[in-house]
Amino acid sequence: MKRAIVAAALALAAASAAKAYAPADWNLAAREKFADQRFGVFIHWGLYANYAQGEWYLQQGKLDREAYERMMYGFCPSKFDASEWVRVVKDAGAKYITITSRHHDGFSLWPTKADDGYNIMNTPFRRDILGELSKECDKAGLQLNFYYSLMDWHRADYPAGKVAKSVLGSQKGDYASYKKFMLAQIGELIDSYHPGNIWFDGEWEHVTLEKDGSYTRALDWEFDDIYDFIHARKTLVANNNHQPIRPKEDIQLFERDAPGENKTGFSEGQSVSDSCPLEQCDVIQKNVWGYRIGEKKFRTPEDVVAMIARAAAKNANLLMNIGPDGSGQFPRKAVEVMAEVGKWMRVNGESIYGTRAGGVSLGSHIVSTKKGDKLYLHFIDPGYQKAVFPIAAEIASAKYLATGKPAKVERTKSGDAVVTVARDGADKFDIVVELVLGK
Repeated sequence: MKRAIVAAALALAAASAAKAYAPADWNLAAREKFADQRFGVFIHWGLYANYAQGEWYLQQGKLDREAYERMMYGFCPSKFDASEWVRVVKDAGAKYITITSRHHDGFSLWPTKADDGYNIMNTPFRRDILGELSKECDKAGLQLNFYYSLMDWHRADYPAGKVAKSVLGSQKGDYASYKKFMLAQIGELIDSYHPGNIWFDGEWEHVTLEKDGSYTRALDWEFDDIYDFIHARKTLVANNNHQPIRPKEDIQLFERDAPGENKTGFSEGQSVSDSCPLEQCDVIQKNVWGYRIGEKKFRTPEDVVAMIARAAAKNANLLMNIGPDGSGQFPRKAVEVMAEVGKWMRVNGESIYGTRAGGVSLGSHIVSTKKGDKLYLHFIDPGYQKAVFPIAAEIASAKYLATGKPAKVERTKSGDAVVTVARDGADKFDIVVELVLGK
């Protein structure tokens, strides 16, 4: 009961704050554009790729920080080709890329002038990774967004929280100095590369969710200032903070979770916004975002397609992560999976791009999306070939989206619609039926 009361109080406070903040027209248009994209690719890449043990290796491996950072002088991804990355992403049917401009280890993938030299220009590679990727995204018509870590395992002015203490010790830091540094870097990123959004991560190391549902925050990040700074440059804000969304945050994020499900525990106490775009992020390589050598468990193409459809049916985008290796190449298996996803998207993408939740709730085995007068039924699970649901509107026509052939639709005496699909036993992909609705 206490948790419910606290949650209600938080929702009331957020609603009150929301009244005081009104998004500008450009902001609302950018949010709508983002929601229409529905599918993006996350890229986690940095010095940790050379260690091939995932993006948290400095902290989880309990390494000496100075020894870890010397990898900067050996980081030379000779096979990095921004055009190839963009080709793979676009062929998969994704509409945008979000890349780690700077992860928790503090290393920056662009020639920033705001740091102490811990960036790509002091490696043997000496090329602007983000600049090259930005140009290729522009050519291909893809949007580029930047992940930016709030937590920092490198700088002396960062106030170490629950996680960073394992690397930095009980470092008090100087937040005024650190905030100035962050704003300088964020300004560079926006002014130089014009991303669609800045995607923050790491606030959670200073936050504790109490048993009564309240939050204890050990650091005041002064987010209003940071968000106003970003909005003044007509860029959206997203924050992977595992908390209810704040009024000036434009995109609500769900880490490894569908909105409202909290199956992984990252969304505890996180209500789902009904006014902002939603994004669910997840990994293609098991339980790791950065590249990990020897990991053979990858999601199948059918898995990824199902995740895209289920996310869209919840009004969310899916941001599927790929971690390139130290040479700058995507894992071969990830490329193969994405190629198959692209084949499905080319014939069924109409049921994903620009859609919103269909309003027909049939569990996770059969989900729905909608666009205009068209309702799309996604038969995801091969074991489910019949959808029965109430619908008042006339069904003017029904067809398989992939083939254009008519689909079987009947009405029960009570007026329910019954849609039955014929499925090849070997076909494990989502089968989409398009229903054109009349009055």
